[in-house]
Amino acid sequence: MSGLFSTLNVSVRGMSAQQTAIDVTSHNIANANTDGYSRQTATMETTTPFGMPTMNSTVSPGQLGTGVQISSITRIRDSYLDYQVRAENGTKGLYDGKEEFLSEIQTVFNEPSDTGVSTLIGKVYDSWQALSTSPELSSSRTVVVQQSKALTDQLNSNYNQLESLKTDSDGVIKQDVTDVNSILNQLNDLNQQIITVNVGGNKPNDLMDKRDLLEDQLSTKLGFTVVKTAYGGEDIKATGVTDANGGDVYLVKSNTTDPVSRLSYTAGADTTDGYGVLQLKDNAGGSAVDYTPATGELNGYMSVQKDIDDYEGQLNNLAKSIAVSVNTVQDDTTNAFFVSSDSAQTEITAGNISVNQTIQDDVMSINAGAGATTADSEATDGSRALAIAQLRNVKLNVQGIADGTESYSETDPSTKIPTITSSSAGMTTAGYFTDTVNKLAIQTQEAKRISTNQDTLLSSLETSRTSTSGVSLDEEMSNLIQFQHAYQANAKIISTVDELLDVIINGLKK
Repeated sequence: MSGLFSTLNVSVRGMSAQQTAIDVTSHNIANANTDGYSRQTATMETTTPFGMPTMNSTVSPGQLGTGVQISSITRIRDSYLDYQVRAENGTKGLYDGKEEFLSEIQTVFNEPSDTGVSTLIGKVYDSWQALSTSPELSSSRTVVVQQSKALTDQLNSNYNQLESLKTDSDGVIKQDVTDVNSILNQLNDLNQQIITVNVGGNKPNDLMDKRDLLEDQLSTKLGFTVVKTAYGGEDIKATGVTDANGGDVYLVKSNTTDPVSRLSYTAGADTTDGYGVLQLKDNAGGSAVDYTPATGELNGYMSVQKDIDDYEGQLNNLAKSIAVSVNTVQDDTTNAFFVSSDSAQTEITAGNISVNQTIQDDVMSINAGAGATTADSEATDGSRALAIAQLRNVKLNVQGIADGTESYSETDPSTKIPTITSSSAGMTTAGYFTDTVNKLAIQTQEAKRISTNQDTLLSSLETSRTSTSGVSLDEEMSNLIQFQHAYQANAKIISTVDELLDVIINGLKK
């Protein structure tokens, strides 16, 4: 029923509602710079009015309102923008991971430079050219040994640094696995808290913000799909993988009795093929499944391991091609110029190629002439050294060197100097390495280009998301003034009712 006390109650409700709105506005302002925070709003609605029709109610001019109440405090969030941001985060994470290690490979190769393999290859052939014109000088032979050793040392160094990069990638993947599992555990805890609060009839806005922020972070690591469940819960399943029965593999479940999986990683050094293995292991005792994320940093880091191996293989082919061609023309089975420094591994690789120690100790043992041995050659004969110098222009079957398909023939048996025949599909050693470096540059630039494009796209999406969910201080200050005035107006009504009550109560005594 209407009356002054009813008016008083309406104003009290009004003050309470405006106070709550001011509290929400204050919370927004306080978190204007909080990462992942979504702007909140207090939704007001009228309370149940007087004059609801009943059997005994009298006819009245209309329903009389009883005031206002806060029906809910909700956060402003666009789930579709969240989906887009996370999808693009995955792509960016993938190419960031690739670009990080591809750039490291470029640093290892250090091309073009005065100390890089390309320059050293040229210097080796130049030294043989100089030896062909002055084979009688020990200084010319010493330069050949020194330049050749500089090349082998650089190849050894490049190979060992690539091996270190593989080890580094294992370490980065292990750290990412630890981070992912930590995020999943936090998501699981938040999920249960959110469900509990929702069951109690409240809105866990800040907890949902924390969950969304963690899901944003997780999306840079690997791809996943979110499935909404009752009471604000979420199930999260890994994309691109199924369990032994062909079912989905879940990382977070709203039902705590359901099994979930966590990541584990075995480094390449501990596997038979030398490549790391990422697995998802069921916490309920189910079998582990091999897993390669469709997107994210983990995919980038794992895929680049194959790239590192490919570049190691190309270095090996280069080293073996140089060794085979020079040793073939040198034609000294008991005193080969290039040998393996690894006594347990006779096959020459970029990691073990070295100049024969016997030749290093006695540079005059290099056979520079046409004779079968150094003793048979004339002191002034540099024809064999010249043949080795001319190898710089010979197209070798570098790609087939590992299969032993490289061949040679003697064009003039009387010279006793074997001549490597050019392959129609071959490449010079310098050209082969330049081609390798160029492919690496293109691959790195492509990864960097996509990563840069993703930055631009994500910036646009974040701007859209911020315009929807972000806190505008100007808007909040405007709201604050509005709620303040409404609060003061309700307080004025209470003051007026108080005066009227005073008239009725105290005035009737007179």
